[in-house]
Amino acid sequence: MRQRWEDVTFAHWPAAADVVADLLPSPLVPDCHAGSAWVSLVTFQMRSLRITHLPPVPTTRDFAEVNVRTYVIGPDGPGVWFCSLDAPSILPVLVARTLYGLPYCVADIRRDPGRGDGWTIARRWPDRAIGSLTVERLDAPAEDDLAVFLSARWRLYAGNRVARVARIDHEPWPLRHARVVDCDTGLVRAAGFAVDGAPVAHWAPSVSVRAAAPKRIHRVTAAAEPVAVGR
Repeated sequence: MRQRWEDVTFAHWPAAADVVADLLPSPLVPDCHAGSAWVSLVTFQMRSLRITHLPPVPTTRDFAEVNVRTYVIGPDGPGVWFCSLDAPSILPVLVARTLYGLPYCVADIRRDPGRGDGWTIARRWPDRAIGSLTVERLDAPAEDDLAVFLSARWRLYAGNRVARVARIDHEPWPLRHARVVDCDTGLVRAAGFAVDGAPVAHWAPSVSVRAAAPKRIHRVTAAAEPVAVGR
């Protein structure tokens, strides 16, 4: 699948590695930076979504998306585990659930660029949750070790009873720092994380993304033990 992510905003919180481990299927374990796991709320505008070699579907190629993710190590290396992904259109939700085993949800998503960069989310299916994120975009580049750890991810892991991995290719994120103006962590709490305090925030104008077809790892058995990977 090919797509472009535009006007991307990240809010990141440290999380206890054992809490993250309890939410992961085997064989995944938390990937940690300086002894801490991390969870992120990410908002962006999806553009030009299409399956390679097939024409785009006009009603589903451009839409807002919000996800909650954490960072893991699996058999193929470091990657991202998506706790939830919210989008307003049912068709891409069903396709992503079927092809990738990703926990996509249907939500009403409103964006208010007049307040810096503000997003409000109200999930409608398969459960209900709300959240919001507003940031002030700053010009300073984000090139520190933590920013690289949180953004340089080249695979996703997904699946419930069957674990899958998919390669993700895109240019390096042109990350900038951001300041959180307002945040409702309802979506993060719904994913199982009781975060508090001001998050680390970044933003980026856009990246072009290609997601390879997922491949099966092996049948999931039980949650894995956490490991701490210094960066």
